[in-house]
Amino acid sequence: MSCCHDPFCPTIRVYDPPVTVVNDIYHPQIVEVVHVINVVDRHHCVPVEKHLYQYCRHNEVASQTGGNRSRSRSRTNGRSSISKAKSTRRRKK
Repeated sequence: MSCCHDPFCPTIRVYDPPVTVVNDIYHPQIVEVVHVINVVDRHHCVPVEKHLYQYCRHNEVASQTGGNRSRSRSRTNGRSSISKAKSTRRRKK
């Protein structure tokens, strides 16, 4: 007895439950990611020297003899003592 091609034992077909096979296909999708950056301007005061000069002027009387008298004579008529000396030399000649 042979098992193959035996008319009394026909070929039978049996199906297993289906098996799912996933074939993953990827496509690029643009996703915009926004990064917020806060910029803080910090202002700092830095001391920098700036030299200023203030002058205080005082008038003093040095002595009562000679010094003030020559000044008062040289200021008469709005002329200087040099121009007065030249004019007195001319008169003497």
